[in-house]
Amino acid sequence: MWSLAGCLSGNESTESETSEAVVVIEFRASLGLNERDEQIIRQFIGHATTFAVNLKAEAVAEKCRKHPEMFAWVEFNYLKCLNVAYELTGDTDYLDLLSDTFDANFKPILGRGPDDYLGWYGSPITPRIPKDNPDIQIDEIQMNFRAIGMLAEWIELAREDGAYAAKKKEVIDVYLELMEKHLFPKWDERGHFSLIEGRGGVYHGLDYPIKGGVTLSHEKLSIIVDACLRLYRVTGNDLYMQRALLVGQWFKSCLTEVDGHYEWMSWVPAGEWDRDSSKENGLKISWVAPDPNSQWYVSALSIALNLYQYGLLFSEEDLKRFVQTQKTMCWNGDVENPEYRNVAGHKNEWVKGRFLSYQIAPYDATLTQLAFYGPHEEEVEAKADSSWQGGANGRSYIVQKYLMQPLVKGAKQPFTSIGLKFLKQKKNQAFLKELTYPADE
Repeated sequence: MWSLAGCLSGNESTESETSEAVVVIEFRASLGLNERDEQIIRQFIGHATTFAVNLKAEAVAEKCRKHPEMFAWVEFNYLKCLNVAYELTGDTDYLDLLSDTFDANFKPILGRGPDDYLGWYGSPITPRIPKDNPDIQIDEIQMNFRAIGMLAEWIELAREDGAYAAKKKEVIDVYLELMEKHLFPKWDERGHFSLIEGRGGVYHGLDYPIKGGVTLSHEKLSIIVDACLRLYRVTGNDLYMQRALLVGQWFKSCLTEVDGHYEWMSWVPAGEWDRDSSKENGLKISWVAPDPNSQWYVSALSIALNLYQYGLLFSEEDLKRFVQTQKTMCWNGDVENPEYRNVAGHKNEWVKGRFLSYQIAPYDATLTQLAFYGPHEEEVEAKADSSWQGGANGRSYIVQKYLMQPLVKGAKQPFTSIGLKFLKQKKNQAFLKELTYPADE
């Protein structure tokens, strides 16, 4: 499907040469793309394929030994773009590239922990290495769930083509076993998940050793919700949907309704494991405030929007309040010269980035124009040749504009059939009824 061409400035090749994937692309006709769209997407797919074909097993292994957490934010984000490339083109070569890359670079370096669970073990990032245990090896929770989301999505896409799924049956079975026997259950066994009475459940524990762990922020919990939803879709195991709903309920219980919109804190203590009497505020976390980083806001909001799209837990009224948060608190209302703030309407030295959710944009005509057809579209085009901005970091824009926007126009909650499948069982109806708890008003 693609060939490799050297992309050095000179003509001579070196051992450090990076190869660029030369990709022949045909898009799904149903997308209805114009020339501008096609160019943006071609570059997006090119960045993903180039990244994958240039990964080296030795370099990946070394990165794991140093900082396994980084897989979650770089490598797995790039590889997930190959799933998107398949959705845009219908070409299973992209699925092949993802599985081949994962199998060659990431599966071989899975190690067994003291409890016999497989994981990617390595050192915490430098500031978090304990002085009294500099050789500590950790298994990072976020990247495990990022891997689940990526692999489960791959399985669902692979199954769209019966002949392809049959050819890949062994790979599918290996990925399912890895996720269901190792990547998901070990966190329960290690005590990293807790039910919060009347408020759902949370995961606690970061990439460095703190006794009892620390409740994950909503941004980090969003990775787990996405992974559990995708794992439910390919297994039908109610446990995974229930877990997504429990974490979703925790987020919902942390929302505050203010004048018709929602506000929330980036992190909220959930249990005794979050407390530290030696700290001035009595908590292990030194600050409690609205998301200061725009990507955290977008991720936290995705917990509610993902579950809403399944017709579960979050209602039309909830959606309206989130739209109002986006329109009246996070944005100045100017499409041509937009400025952004956090969910409390604040802009200061700590508040950084564009507080704009591409996922919520299709639910409001003004936000649709702002996100996809105003000055941001020109910016996306201008940054399309950047491997990061036009590649992994541009994935949300590509997915929400070209794949989700048409779905949402057809049905505001496009995955209700999956939610209804879950609710066919009376035990799940009772589970959801007992779980339901309104946001703080």
